[in-house]
Amino acid sequence: MSSDTQLRKDIQGLRAIAVLGVIFFHFNKNWLPGGFVGVDVFFVISGFLITQIIIRKKELGTFNFTDFYIGRVRRIAPAYLVLLIVVSLAMGFLLVPRDFDTFKASAIAALYFNSNDFFAVQNDYFAPAAYELPLLHTWSLAVEMQFYLILPFVLMVVSKRFLAPTLLLITLILIAGSEYFLQQGHRQAVYFSLLARVPEFLIGSLAAILLRYRQFSQVPSTAFAYIGGALVFSSFFFITEEQKFPGVLALPACLGTALLLVSQRSTLNRALSCAPLVLLGALSYSLYLWHWPILAAIRYLLGTYEVGASAALVFCAMTLGCAYVSYRYVESPFRERSSVKSTLARVMGLSATSIAVIALAAAISPRLVKPLPDSLTRYANNAEICHGKVVGDCIRGDKEAQRTLLMLGDSHAAQLNYFADIVGRSIHARIRVVTSSNCVTIPGFDIDRIPEGGRKDCLNQIAESEKYESSADGIIIAGMWQYQSASDKFMEQLDKFLSEAADRNQQVLVLAQVPMLSSNPQRIYRANSIGFNLPASMNSEWAAANLKVKDLVSRHKNATFLDLSSTPFFAEVPLQNHTLIYQDTHHLNEVGSQRYGEVAIPFFRSFMDSVYMSKASTSDVGSTLSHTE
Repeated sequence: MSSDTQLRKDIQGLRAIAVLGVIFFHFNKNWLPGGFVGVDVFFVISGFLITQIIIRKKELGTFNFTDFYIGRVRRIAPAYLVLLIVVSLAMGFLLVPRDFDTFKASAIAALYFNSNDFFAVQNDYFAPAAYELPLLHTWSLAVEMQFYLILPFVLMVVSKRFLAPTLLLITLILIAGSEYFLQQGHRQAVYFSLLARVPEFLIGSLAAILLRYRQFSQVPSTAFAYIGGALVFSSFFFITEEQKFPGVLALPACLGTALLLVSQRSTLNRALSCAPLVLLGALSYSLYLWHWPILAAIRYLLGTYEVGASAALVFCAMTLGCAYVSYRYVESPFRERSSVKSTLARVMGLSATSIAVIALAAAISPRLVKPLPDSLTRYANNAEICHGKVVGDCIRGDKEAQRTLLMLGDSHAAQLNYFADIVGRSIHARIRVVTSSNCVTIPGFDIDRIPEGGRKDCLNQIAESEKYESSADGIIIAGMWQYQSASDKFMEQLDKFLSEAADRNQQVLVLAQVPMLSSNPQRIYRANSIGFNLPASMNSEWAAANLKVKDLVSRHKNATFLDLSSTPFFAEVPLQNHTLIYQDTHHLNEVGSQRYGEVAIPFFRSFMDSVYMSKASTSDVGSTLSHTE
């Protein structure tokens, strides 16, 4: 047996390091900030091993495309499909119907290995957080399978003489392209892109070609290995998810992995061949498959990213148990040589089962627990409000009134459409509500920090709001200050906006962020309905953010800050008079929005008095209004 087909224990050890890096990062990103580059290490290893196999068979004249693809399907698909079956069924019980809709779409994309494209364009503000998406990690397997469709043709078509230069040229071009788009702000699209990841596989391919024709003695092997190890481990600790990645920043880990792959005789590689790492390496695929949905489910139930000690023990036990069962009873049996017909029959059977279970889970999800009415699960019918788009005239409240107020903001303003109806009719004012997800719709908003998919809507809604700024009798601004006030650029633009409103002799009412929960009330309702006993708890960060915005507003005589968080209305959050008033952790539902409007009426009457006085006088009139003052 040639050396390139033997099981290299050091590669198994390297796989173990890679999967441990990923798991530690996913469990707590503060423990290993760059642990996610373990995925890139896997890509390099895959490119290395697959290139070795194809080149050897090409030289022997025995390469067959059908055999190659059947081998890849046999290696990846069975455990992957079993995961989809089990997770789909579990999510049918666990997820609230809206969240299951997101999961179902991701599961369908995952079925045909296209979840990287699915997650690249996700911008649903109300979908679960990224760390709660059970199939988010399948993007890397989608990229890998897509790459396998390309590589054999390249290796078989390009002659031996030009193969390495061709692969190197493709690598350099794609890295340059990825870096360009990263610098243009397309981080999400690049991160999930096949083209951005192809260079990582090809670095492994180049390492395989080098090792095929050049063997290194122990001394240079050891030097290469320690340099490579240093590059990989430094990436684990010094690269963070906030940086523009992959692009050039992926090179240290990828080149480091390549150096380790060509240095099999080094002392470091012998250390990687120790039994515990080899065992973990054997389990690495199943560990990768199972750790994420288990962790996502725990976080979904707890409603928080942080996982306590007891939940951590559950996570470890379930991950190791599921990984072992998957490896022992799914991966290993399918790896055994079998006919093409038998392999395809079994994989097709698993695929059909996956489709059936996804459909079954979709049927179970809304029927398992009596659904809450729409008025308790949303803050408005999205098709009827100007959130991220313009619908009609965007007017709420008293549509026949002469006075017009302009309400701007992110989803925390969008949740106030029914609030605006109640308040507007009471104070005899039309309230035009123009909002966008994550985006406070004022000029100069720093759109670079919001998800790419929402930037166009943000800019369009800002342009729409600018049409009415000057003519509005007064302006109302609402936002998730816990998110927005963390940006110095935003605070500067808000300060500028208030000053410009003063120049127009215009009063501005800035609404405090409503109190925020740590756990989603709809999830608590569902979980407790199926046997859990989860309490509702408050998040404290919103209060400090309100104070920060209030301080800025107080510097402007034309601006008023309205904070009703200490009123009896919020005394029993998420309930009010035994009725659920929250849609999720930080948005009111339709009922809550309407009742909140009733509480706010007297304060809006005071605000309208200041608006009338401003219009009647050239002097600036303003105050800082708080229920507690």
